[in-house]
Amino acid sequence: MPRRYAQYKLVYGLASGLMVWFVTVMLTLPIAVFTFFGVPALMWMSLRWFEDAVSAFRAFMALLRLLRVGKPTLATLRTRREGLHARVMTLAKELDLPEDPETYFATAGGREKGRIMGRWDSNARYFSLRRRRKKDWNETLRLYDKVDFPAEDF
Repeated sequence: MPRRYAQYKLVYGLASGLMVWFVTVMLTLPIAVFTFFGVPALMWMSLRWFEDAVSAFRAFMALLRLLRVGKPTLATLRTRREGLHARVMTLAKELDLPEDPETYFATAGGREKGRIMGRWDSNARYFSLRRRRKKDWNETLRLYDKVDFPAEDF
């Protein structure tokens, strides 16, 4: 059932977007040459900015929760993290991964790896109209978000 709801959401979004576009062009008929191209561009940019705003708010709330953690909980998390770090480093040595990944990946690869090559490139990628800046860890699938999808009917 979740797939069907996603399809409904996509269809309703497309239909409502086309209706807003059509009505706006009809209401601004004397300057329709500009609104014909301007309204979809504005809708697209506002959607991207809204997604960035939601992502920033989620990251802010996660950081706020981390700031409110007490010292005993923080000490427990620190010891657990140290144990996990030791286990990950042991596994990395068994897999022959580089010992210092930060220095290794700073030189390995280039633009094809998504690396920022300079100040201008950094600013240009930050304000990309085609895609969101990044997804933070708060938007990942969690173990408690598992959903058993029904088998597809053919």
